[in-house]
Amino acid sequence: MAAAQLILSVDYEVFGDGSGEPRHCVQDPARRIMQVAEGFDAPVTLFVDAAGFAMMESELRSVCSVAAIKAQLAAALERGHDLQLHLHPQWEGGRMDAEGEWQLDLSRWRIADLSDGEIRLLLKEGRTWLEDLARSRQPDYRCIAFRAGGWCIQPSERVVRALRKLDFLVDSSVAPGMRNTTKGEWLDFTKAPKLPYWMTRGDVCTPEKKGLYEMPIATARIDPVRHMRALVAVKGRPDAGFASGCEGSYRGPGGTVSGVVGRLAKLSKLGQVMLDFSSMPSRVLIDVSRKWLKQFDGVTDVPLPLVAIGHTKNFSVASEQSLAEYLEWASGEGIAFTTFPAWLDALNAD
Repeated sequence: MAAAQLILSVDYEVFGDGSGEPRHCVQDPARRIMQVAEGFDAPVTLFVDAAGFAMMESELRSVCSVAAIKAQLAAALERGHDLQLHLHPQWEGGRMDAEGEWQLDLSRWRIADLSDGEIRLLLKEGRTWLEDLARSRQPDYRCIAFRAGGWCIQPSERVVRALRKLDFLVDSSVAPGMRNTTKGEWLDFTKAPKLPYWMTRGDVCTPEKKGLYEMPIATARIDPVRHMRALVAVKGRPDAGFASGCEGSYRGPGGTVSGVVGRLAKLSKLGQVMLDFSSMPSRVLIDVSRKWLKQFDGVTDVPLPLVAIGHTKNFSVASEQSLAEYLEWASGEGIAFTTFPAWLDALNAD
């Protein structure tokens, strides 16, 4: 089996409609994720929803919450973790109402639906917010990787063009085989190439000889019955579903779905699974990893990137146990732990 390097990525965010208290839905679960990972000397890549936190920072009632977020992010860098850019465009122009609830324009859910100027400005402002924070602690910090909010990067030509113009090197929005037909949230990665990574200058599902690196989230097919049992097990456990103390809504432009199981059900037909350590038990994570590594054994001379995903708001007590068990397995298999910049540096050094 080919050598592999695991990238533990985490979407560091509240809920897409603005609900969710940052301490319980972001800070506390992120702290636990990093604690588990540090037990295995594994760096975590936090995909920070910079647009969301920048908007919160502009509201006097949430300034203290964002100050705590920024302190955690700075400390994460000092402890060897990484920060990269995640964007939910619906935060642009958001406002907090009299009850302290955020009111967002959910018609802006998909970055790919925005104008060229809006896409470029969001990316530029988001990266500036993140780099200003990071470089105060780590002067050589590089924001080079991006993940679209809700994975909604398609049609991707204009987004990829903007990323390249702004000197981003990596996108990690694609989850091969996944599809969402929900109004206002659509994505379709069913035609993604059967490759561990590729380059693109436009369509993220079409490999090219040069361009932006697409480093997809690892996915695999598992038995549909097994998938259903895993989802039911998540729903049935009192310690699963949301991070401890976290409450929020999965309301999107297409309406409201019920809980994490409903959210996952929108993404594809049963049996197609992401390497998602916040929602899947360790046995499924191990199965997906084995299939991914077997599929691409011998495809490349460099270590295979194995990109896992998690979400702070979904990182429950059950998730914590699953992640620890999964990392113990990965360590035993000789899988190394890395970040997007480190993997890219190693690739370019060969």
